[in-house]
Amino acid sequence: MLENTKSTQDTDTITLESLSDLTGFPVELIKSELFEGSLENNELKLGELRQAMMSYIDKTMLD
Repeated sequence: MLENTKSTQDTDTITLESLSDLTGFPVELIKSELFEGSLENNELKLGELRQAMMSYIDKTMLD
């Protein structure tokens, strides 16, 4: 379901559209919540996604 374009795990890339399809969240919501709108293109590495998700969890758990 995720569109992989590279071969190693942390450098595998996915598109926000495929992440949106998988999670059911709109692309703009993912961009604004996880990347604060600063993501330039709609592709990201899995390592970047993991880091953004951990930052979001840490931030929301402290609120």
